[in-house]
Amino acid sequence: METAYATTNPPIGSGRPGRPSGLARLFAGTGRHSIAVLAGCLIACGLSAAVVAAGAPTGLGRAFDAWSAAAISAVGLALSAVFVTWLLSLFRRPLPGTAIGGTLYTAVLVYFLLYLNGLGVVASLVFSAGYTMLASALGFCVGIAIDRRRGWRARGAALAALGLLVSFAVYAGTAARGEEPLPTLNAADLPADLPAVPDPSVPGNYAFDIFAYGSGADKHRTVFGKGAALRSDPVDASAYIPAWPLLRRWFWGFDAHRLPLNGRVWMPQGDGPFPLALIVHGNHAMEDFSDAGYAYLGEQLASRGYIVVSVDENFLNYSTWSGIPEQDMKARAWLLLRHIGQLQAFAAEPGAPFYGKIDFDRVALIGHSRGGQAVAMAADRARWFADDPDLPAAGTYRVRAVAALAPTDTEVDGAQAEISDISYLTLQGASDADVNNFYGERQFSRVSFTGAATGALKASLYIADANHGQFNSDWGATDSAWPAGLFLRKPSLSGSDQEKIAKAYVTAFLETVVRGDDAYRDLLRDYRAGRGFLPDTRYFNRYEDAGFSPIVRFDEAASAGRPAPEVVAEGAGFQRWELTEALDRQRYGKGTKGTALEWSEDGGTYAIEADKGAAFEMPDLASADQAALVFSMADLSRELEEPAESAAAPLDVRIRLEDADGVEVTLPLDAFMSPEPLPETSFTWSAWLAEQMEDGKYEESVEPVFQTYALPLQAFLEEDASFSPDAIRKISFLFAGGPGAAMLGDIGIAASAG
Repeated sequence: METAYATTNPPIGSGRPGRPSGLARLFAGTGRHSIAVLAGCLIACGLSAAVVAAGAPTGLGRAFDAWSAAAISAVGLALSAVFVTWLLSLFRRPLPGTAIGGTLYTAVLVYFLLYLNGLGVVASLVFSAGYTMLASALGFCVGIAIDRRRGWRARGAALAALGLLVSFAVYAGTAARGEEPLPTLNAADLPADLPAVPDPSVPGNYAFDIFAYGSGADKHRTVFGKGAALRSDPVDASAYIPAWPLLRRWFWGFDAHRLPLNGRVWMPQGDGPFPLALIVHGNHAMEDFSDAGYAYLGEQLASRGYIVVSVDENFLNYSTWSGIPEQDMKARAWLLLRHIGQLQAFAAEPGAPFYGKIDFDRVALIGHSRGGQAVAMAADRARWFADDPDLPAAGTYRVRAVAALAPTDTEVDGAQAEISDISYLTLQGASDADVNNFYGERQFSRVSFTGAATGALKASLYIADANHGQFNSDWGATDSAWPAGLFLRKPSLSGSDQEKIAKAYVTAFLETVVRGDDAYRDLLRDYRAGRGFLPDTRYFNRYEDAGFSPIVRFDEAASAGRPAPEVVAEGAGFQRWELTEALDRQRYGKGTKGTALEWSEDGGTYAIEADKGAAFEMPDLASADQAALVFSMADLSRELEEPAESAAAPLDVRIRLEDADGVEVTLPLDAFMSPEPLPETSFTWSAWLAEQMEDGKYEESVEPVFQTYALPLQAFLEEDASFSPDAIRKISFLFAGGPGAAMLGDIGIAASAG
């Protein structure tokens, strides 16, 4: 069989003269085309490994991660080529073992990289096969194109095929990642009594200083190490973090017994004291630090006269190499409270930058993602930390505001935060591919006010084309680590536009509830008040303040027919009428109830009426022009058998009020605000891919969210002067056209028409 290895090529390796070595004999028959295919696979494997390394950083630098991953994949490819070539030689098969080994390795590698990143079995198989064939074909075409032994026709055909393959790859990637056009902000039906508010995202008049406090010994960031202006003491979180892996300790240089208190500070110049705003990030790769990504908010709020601290909790974040600490949510909230204690200590030191500058009676907590849940937990500290002696005494500071950007809302020790007499704001993007349900609405329903909460409010904003990562300037437009992130569409809203929305709403919120300036309250009530500066997209907002007097709270309803102790309900013409829980994209409960209604072409009427003919209890009002009928409603068109046809048109709703004397007045809802169709989000390249990824996480394109509607009672009085707005006994909702479906939320009277 030695003659089978005779070749005009010089022998590879060393050995007896004229007799190739064992490895040389193994590859002696390897042709140029096999080598070209192997080269294509080598490049494909290297790129794949580098992409995955970008989503799983080691902390040693992106270049190191990419090159080391590519090198490891190259070694694997070489071993695979050797093994398959050797295996085929045992069976005396004249097959290109090098090319076969390379393509098999590439397909298997890419499959597992995709599967382990959530693409599912079928999608991983399809894309790994397609990617491998493309890489092999590109390598094969390049091999022919550069082979001078080939004629010009063969080489020209190879170049043409190469061009087509490259063009296809570029086009497919560009088209798949393409953005959908933004809709225009609907302001056509603005009521005359809704003024446009000034732009709260415009910087204020305060100059400010930027510095940091920290441990002084940070291994990775000078700003918290030698560059720290103030040194903080480490804290022992071992009671909340039971284990700290060795790799995590090696990376950070500490464990749960000595967590640092690090913070980036933006502080207004002047005598103060200034309100304090703490910002805390969410879960991201711990090696890709997150705390600097809120500088846009820090600068904005500092210019408005707030001391802002972006809290570093990166060491509690996830790592591909060491996982995530158990009870991380509890630790995040606890650490935030420890920062308040550290700032109290700094503020008591004569000569320190914070000395006498912080107004601890006016504290705001702002969080993103898991940080958005952590700030709510910190505001409800007694539920988890009642017996912790290391936290600052509850009476030494006062949290007046909690703002959550795309928050999570998981149970911790079987409980969730419930906030009382503290104002709450939550923002969520409909194109959020990470936290892709509006969990902030759940917390919204768990915020309550007593008579002592004058001026307090809760508000939510759902933004049609915003994503998760762009609330942090360092996280960006991709809401999932590579390679899975490559299969997601880019959000239509730019990062600068999303930051502008966050700046506008967070500033308006803090100015309203922390400073008591009502100049921006109308924006929190109704997004259309920001028509002069909000980026073009669609918005949905919910609002309630301490002046709201509920007639029906469906969360407290005993049944569909008895939504409140002194209120009865009835429905006519509906195919479905039930008291039920609102559902998110995955059809899980949102933690809040409403009355779900479904009707055919003939429409239907839902009414609530005061029991025994009495009038509803009204808040104390000087006149009717100070009050409004307020309710929330969510479009449930997705529940219909053919939701696509009905989702394109707004709901046709009229509101009828009847007073104690039987006088009825009916007005169309769109005279005040037209119900907007819900935004539909295509998270992935195709509907098929949405079904495959993350166990169908992206399959549902629509999430029903509530919109608050406020109808001034004065408008009903102007329609009929004999109507008595202070003696309403029946409220009817008349739905026309169909088929249609909707859910009604809380119904009541607000002390201001807004």
